[in-house]
Amino acid sequence: MQIKNEFRKHFRAMRKQIANKSEKDTMICRNFLCSQLYKNASQILCYASLENEISTDLILKTAFTDSKTVALPKCTDENGNMAFYYVKSFSDIETGFFGIREPKTDICAKVCDFTNAVCIVPAFSYDLKGYRLGYGKGYYDRYLQKFNSISVGLCYNDFLMNRLPCDEYDKAVNFVFTEDKIIEV
Repeated sequence: MQIKNEFRKHFRAMRKQIANKSEKDTMICRNFLCSQLYKNASQILCYASLENEISTDLILKTAFTDSKTVALPKCTDENGNMAFYYVKSFSDIETGFFGIREPKTDICAKVCDFTNAVCIVPAFSYDLKGYRLGYGKGYYDRYLQKFNSISVGLCYNDFLMNRLPCDEYDKAVNFVFTEDKIIEV
């Protein structure tokens, strides 16, 4: 656990120094949006990015425009559980705890059917086997244990590692998209 925390500290500092962040974010998102994964998916489970994360706004805007079904996560408790809720536009999103943009659950329906879904998973870093260095709370690892569809990571080329430390409960994603690569694991 200590080594993961050191990596988190390292990548958190690296995030603050990314040159041309907006351009790189757009390249990563376009790489995903041009993929057959995106084109063939009817549901996009995404996160609404924080300022220092790879911006997912282009993915969300495009999915809304393309009439894809879009859902965002909401943490349901402090024990690492979360659920996805359908959003139809940015007006269905509010700022919650820790400044995280999440669905307005009073007007958004909970996702119960994940047919033909692709889930985009946030992280500090990914490795070549699809393992991620997340934020340390385990929400996505718990969620992915039960998720039976395709999962995707978005990662800067400079943050892609050969191998990250992983534990028995860590769950790898199926694909990692960078500015110029698609890694299938």
